[in-house]
Amino acid sequence: MIWGDAAAPRTRRRAKASVLATALVMLSTGCASTAVDPAAGASPTAEVPVIAAAPSPSPSPTAEPSPASSSVIATQEIAGSGPGAVTLDVPAGTRSVQIQLTCDPAERFTAELGDSMMLGQAPQSGPCDPERVLSWPWEARSAPDLTLGLTPEVEWSASVSYSSEPFPQDAVLAEECELFSGVYSQVTNADEGYGFYAAFGADEWNRRLDAAADAADMLAASSSTALAPYLRSLHTVLAERSPIPGGMTEVQEFWDAQNPIAQLCAVNHSEVYVLAEFGG
Repeated sequence: MIWGDAAAPRTRRRAKASVLATALVMLSTGCASTAVDPAAGASPTAEVPVIAAAPSPSPSPTAEPSPASSSVIATQEIAGSGPGAVTLDVPAGTRSVQIQLTCDPAERFTAELGDSMMLGQAPQSGPCDPERVLSWPWEARSAPDLTLGLTPEVEWSASVSYSSEPFPQDAVLAEECELFSGVYSQVTNADEGYGFYAAFGADEWNRRLDAAADAADMLAASSSTALAPYLRSLHTVLAERSPIPGGMTEVQEFWDAQNPIAQLCAVNHSEVYVLAEFGG
């Protein structure tokens, strides 16, 4: 197995009132902690909002979020440089927000609309690709603050559309993401309990990893979503086991399977999280 995970982003952690326990052996919980990709506090250097009553056609793929339809009630163009937050002009009747983000130079970003943790939603991240549409649900508690995490001096522009259609969350995928959060919690708590808190020994660590591997196997076997191949890979990694107790989350193959799962769940706004058994 390959050791080291310096480049792999960790999924943010958040507290949750309850976890679906179907097909999982869940651990008793203590407190939950969160960890997200930090965004610097500098404000964008420019913001040029333009609100239109209806979308206008354009040959440019970055001029207007797509797909455009009769459900789009307004559009907005904003631009700036570096990390920071801008306020969107969200019109009445909005139920979802779509954004196409262009960066110069193109690189990785994080984007959050309002307080994702409070709303039970997810920040979006990845390569800055204008062909990708970032989408968020919009509800009464949503805030119009778009926070971008980018390298300083990067010039960016965003084409925003506001739709009267609700965000199309996949309920089956959301359930599988919830169940996977249980597996992820088992692995993380096993490593932290053994290595950082010295709460138990190697035998208990192995017992917990066996339980996590079994849960991943059951979830992979029942999966009907795009998570299935990554869940199978994760089961293999957990079954083969890190050769060093407490080091499962330091194995690169673990993150090679976990990160695509976390990304798919984030796009669906059914974010993966950890219910922390130790700390806090």
